[in-house]
Amino acid sequence: MRHLEPLLGGFTAKMAIQTASLRALKRPPEQVGVQELPQLLEGLKPMLNTFIGALHTKVILSEFSTAMEKLR
Repeated sequence: MRHLEPLLGGFTAKMAIQTASLRALKRPPEQVGVQELPQLLEGLKPMLNTFIGALHTKVILSEFSTAMEKLR
């Protein structure tokens, strides 16, 4: 959420993650594990495309994927 706040604002970032989590994974973000983050990011993609554009979304999701690899 911290990474999306500068782009979307605090409330919108929180709601985007919550919505994507419920749609893609059928559970709240608090119950999402690190191994499920790629699915969550894929669920965020359509919303981010709308809010910040496809090109910027691609860059942001790529950065998230790189950061996730470091967590593993």
